Amino acid sequence: MNLPLGEYEIAHLAFEIERIDLGCAGGKQDQYAATFGGFNFIEFYKDDRVVVNPLRIKNWIISELESSLVLYYTGVSRYSSEIIAEQAKNAENNVVDAIAAMTELKEQSVKMKEAILKGDMRSLADFMERSWEAKKKTAASISNNEIDALYDRARAAGAHAGKLSGAGGGGFMMFLVDPSRRMEVIRALNSNGGRVMSCHFTKYGTQGWRLP
Repeated sequence: MNLPLGEYEIAHLAFEIERIDLGCAGGKQDQYAATFGGFNFIEFYKDDRVVVNPLRIKNWIISELESSLVLYYTGVSRYSSEIIAEQAKNAENNVVDAIAAMTELKEQSVKMKEAILKGDMRSLADFMERSWEAKKKTAASISNNEIDALYDRARAAGAHAGKLSGAGGGGFMMFLVDPSRRMEVIRALNSNGGRVMSCHFTKYGTQGWRLP
């Protein structure tokens, strides 16, 4: 169609199609992350203003981070819209614990960015753990006894921290582990009924080309 769209326009268009046209509840971080690719610190403001700040991560840090991450599919699917609706309701009703947790999530994201830039994996794990504890307080349905038990099992096997991706309630869980104990964590997770998935970072986001 030869549309003269830059990354910001593509991400916003994807957001409008999914969230507005199709009525799917959720945020807009996924659309911007997929469009821009690489490591970014993304700031979201009111009136649809978004600022994507590319981070200059040294290659050794990226390599260490990849070797320290374990991505696990819990085998549990969930309707993220229901969890998001609960979070929105808590925010609208000014539920004190939920609002405080959202503020904590924002603060921890800044600290995690700084830890990644420095290659400080232990601090990154500490901030990730605090972020996960805060996330669970934004809505009761984000975690449950099974997920908590899975988290504890991974920690006992050598994981430093972990958190569910997306809205929560199931889906994928990401763990930050000691590389020397990576296989211990993988064996502990695989014995739980889900499946460890391979993953790696990419420097590139959405790309398009024309066929002759």
